[in-house]
Amino acid sequence: MRFVLTYSGQLPPNGDPAAKHRVRQALLPQLKQQLDSERALQNLAQLPSLENPEQRRLDDAATTFTKSGFRFIPFVSREFNLVCNLEIKMARMGEEDLSHSDGIDSRLKTLFDSLSVPADGDQLRGLTPGTEETPFYCLLEHRSLVTGFEIGTERLLGPRTDTEDVHVSVVVTVRPTKITEENWSFAGGWS
Repeated sequence: MRFVLTYSGQLPPNGDPAAKHRVRQALLPQLKQQLDSERALQNLAQLPSLENPEQRRLDDAATTFTKSGFRFIPFVSREFNLVCNLEIKMARMGEEDLSHSDGIDSRLKTLFDSLSVPADGDQLRGLTPGTEETPFYCLLEHRSLVTGFEIGTERLLGPRTDTEDVHVSVVVTVRPTKITEENWSFAGGWS
């Protein structure tokens, strides 16, 4: 499975939990749209019904990612033996050399953390999920499920904005590490 996520806004180096969650919130509508259009994802991310015993395992997997009142359901998870590759294009304002480690590496860490379920509830302290955030779909259970990535950087042209503003396009390719009944529809591999 292959799809594209885009983000425009602030992506600070070594972003704090609030900055990472803002990126997560910006990506949520795109992930919901992808979920609506992909049967394979619908099978993995169904909201489980406790009355249906066949759904109980999905419920157990989903509740594993309940943090500070948020119920996260990642598309790529260990539970379903899925990993992904990311092709990232990042355009940014300013004169800073994006290939310099302080520029790109620390922004990538912020991006990867934003694509993932927060490591712990402290990262969501003081936040309450809105009705459109229940459940809260995100791309990754953990950033370690990214098995490869490519990064390209460009200078963002246009009216001057905050130097932390970026436009990011992420091509996501999901594949299974082993074929199971739940993930067989992802078996096409990298495309």
